[in-house]
Amino acid sequence: MAFQCWALTRLAWIAREKATHYFRALASIMYVIPSLLRNTFSSRNNQCRDASGMRPEPECVVLGVADGVTPSPRPPVRIFLGTEPAHYRAERIFIWSIERYRDPARVYEIYLMKELAGFNRRRWLTGFTNYRFAIPHFAGGAGRAIWNDVDQAYLGDPAELFDTDMGECGILTVPPLSSTALLDTAVMLIDCARMESIWTLDEAQYGRKNKLLKKVRAVPGLRGDLPAEWHARDEEYVPGRSKLLHWTILHTQPWHPLPQLFVYQHNPVGQVWYDLERSADLAGYQVFTAERPSAQYASLLASLQASQVKGDARGQRTVPPATPAMEAEGLRNLVKKTSPATILEYRFADEAAEEKATVESIAGQSGIKISRYDPADASGGPRPVDRFDGVVCTEALNYIPDEDVPWVIEDLFEWARRFVYVVIENSPRTKILADGTRLHTRPRDQNWWKAWFEAAAERHPQVQWKLVFSNRSAKDLKSHATREIGWCGDDVPRVWVLADDNAGDTSQALALADALGWPYELTHTPFDTPGARPDLVIAANRRTGAWARRLCRESGGRTRCVRVDGAGDAVADHFDIVVSPAYFHLPPHPGRIETVTRLSQITPERLAQAHDDWPHLFGRAPHPRIVVLLGESSTRAALDKKTGRRMGEEIQTFAHLAGGSIFALISRRTQPGFAGALVAGLGESRHVHTWSPNRHDDVTYLAYLEMADAIVVTGDDESLLADAAASGKPVYIYPAAEQRSNPGKVFQEAVFARSQARPLNKRGTVRPQQSLEYFCARLIERGIVVPPRDLTALHQALIRLGIAHPFGAPLVTKTDRAGLRVADDAACQVRKILGLRAHHAASPTNDPTSAKDWPQHAARESAAGSAGSGRVA
Repeated sequence: MAFQCWALTRLAWIAREKATHYFRALASIMYVIPSLLRNTFSSRNNQCRDASGMRPEPECVVLGVADGVTPSPRPPVRIFLGTEPAHYRAERIFIWSIERYRDPARVYEIYLMKELAGFNRRRWLTGFTNYRFAIPHFAGGAGRAIWNDVDQAYLGDPAELFDTDMGECGILTVPPLSSTALLDTAVMLIDCARMESIWTLDEAQYGRKNKLLKKVRAVPGLRGDLPAEWHARDEEYVPGRSKLLHWTILHTQPWHPLPQLFVYQHNPVGQVWYDLERSADLAGYQVFTAERPSAQYASLLASLQASQVKGDARGQRTVPPATPAMEAEGLRNLVKKTSPATILEYRFADEAAEEKATVESIAGQSGIKISRYDPADASGGPRPVDRFDGVVCTEALNYIPDEDVPWVIEDLFEWARRFVYVVIENSPRTKILADGTRLHTRPRDQNWWKAWFEAAAERHPQVQWKLVFSNRSAKDLKSHATREIGWCGDDVPRVWVLADDNAGDTSQALALADALGWPYELTHTPFDTPGARPDLVIAANRRTGAWARRLCRESGGRTRCVRVDGAGDAVADHFDIVVSPAYFHLPPHPGRIETVTRLSQITPERLAQAHDDWPHLFGRAPHPRIVVLLGESSTRAALDKKTGRRMGEEIQTFAHLAGGSIFALISRRTQPGFAGALVAGLGESRHVHTWSPNRHDDVTYLAYLEMADAIVVTGDDESLLADAAASGKPVYIYPAAEQRSNPGKVFQEAVFARSQARPLNKRGTVRPQQSLEYFCARLIERGIVVPPRDLTALHQALIRLGIAHPFGAPLVTKTDRAGLRVADDAACQVRKILGLRAHHAASPTNDPTSAKDWPQHAARESAAGSAGSGRVA
């Protein structure tokens, strides 16, 4: 017996050691992977792939003296901005922040240090690490200059920083966090004349960053400290005091520049950046415009014009494949729907004959007048001044530099009266011009394109648009896939709500469908339903989500799918949109919409109807009338007899002190023992409503919510909390004692906690996501591990919004706040992301389908009444 015990102990020890060994090996691999990926996606390998190649010098953006303002005699404020292509959004907002806070009487010169030729980028953390040391060279060794990283924004006039007294110092930098920390050069004020001999161009191009920083420390008095308000890292930000905010934690940067390197997390001060971007969007601000394009764009046009002068040399070019039938059919259907009289084709004249004939072969047969505009026309053709019914672009945008894509898209919308149709080629292609110059397409992420088209569409609501993503295999040109975004035509989109036996999940999908305001069909058998496939499908759990993805694939990319209440199994990359509450703690994603609570079908119209149906529900019961909503025991909370008795007594005291009456609603999921103990604790002066399948409890439930003066709800039931928040009545959250964690939950919590860990680097700041943090974050992002739902975060959010109160707070029976309309907010974002527009407002219905529990049969009754006939919301 002793030997057996010893053998088992030994085997357990060996197993633990082996597991530890393999886990450490896996962690080491995950430590290396981000570095390899960073090297792969750095500017060294993601160069500016057009005719001009890498940039010989920084491009200068000049913000001149404002109109009607007397110019200042002070010298121009020179700012050198370290940036790279992935930070296109941050670059724009950085310059916009200067535009907002600058002195209108002064000139500001902003030099974009991006994709500069001649630099060895090996071992650079970013694509602009060593550019800062070349500033004395590019500044001509004279005057002052400011260096900024692109992940910053000004909240004050940078001229104040530029004019700061430097004394005898050659540079002013951010004070080190400690005496042993490395020098932080994220923001610098540089005396270019003094630093020219210390930071030479050759050292900047080939030297190591730490070695160049040591040269500064070796010279006494060369470095000084910047005032603290000119550099605030993330949580250091103080509203009204900080004049420059720096988002230093790479995997929390709000604009998510490198999703292939990091699993992004929310930033506590990210809203500052989003507010700046929103103001730039409202102002229609772009760094470059048609009147002031980038140098890269001018170089591209020069190359195309030179090719035209040398004549047609098709034998020297790589001819792209003809427009696939799927894209041609999409344009043909669009022409039939909109019946345009005029179409403008935006293209480059050097395109192949097959591409030139695309629009003419489709639209010319209908007698439509087709005009063409080639910005690279060697004859110098004028820009269009007229407007056209439609604008079509099938190739040109693939070659245009990143900086100029926004204003070109704006031009397309400006020229269109009815629609814009654009085809984007996602697979790499190369074109050889007549003079031998190679043009390379610029494959970009779909979300990158969608962001610019959505912004332009907001400024031109009368123009409908369709964006088609085309993917062709380089080895097999027959291999082709198309993805359509946007909605064109006056037809109302066809919407399907996919339902199964889980009525609670179906009710959330129905809530979104009602809020979208289009007719929809509720179906349990999507593949057996006759007729055309839908334009939009809405699913609310794993099973129906799989159906939605299949429908999307079978439609060739024309059907959009939305997953509601997306938990960890709803990977955002698998759906067009995933709607999930914030307390799920899922990583942010361009296709994920975060809500405060789960979606609820509670609306003012349904509540008003229920009030009319049951005007005397409470009889003459004294005010305040407190409605108690009871949930069920779950893996998170135990609702036993002891808890029920205590809860009943405390609620009875709560109502007695206010002189009110109690109405307890017991759902069919509430355990009888808990319900009986609670009813006993409430005493005799209470009214109990128990769910019954033989009554119209759906309407009764809504009437209770509508006529209540206050609502008490158990804090563990997400659906009841969502309904109570939507009712507009004061809500009191009764805390439920948590159950002991099981091994699965412990593992989930450990993985989530590790994914959120933020170890410090040698500078004393949070290091970029790597190693075990990266591995755990990827497990969550891919849905392999589902993080535990944080109901405490839900409670705090409702309390912070003034919708709910912790149980025990003074009773409030009047509130000026309307109910939380989560479904309406989500519907607005769904329409925006998908490029769909509301054709009519949602009209109230007499189908008061509620949330998860009240009642369970509501969705099934709705399905029986609407299956196969098409149901109008």
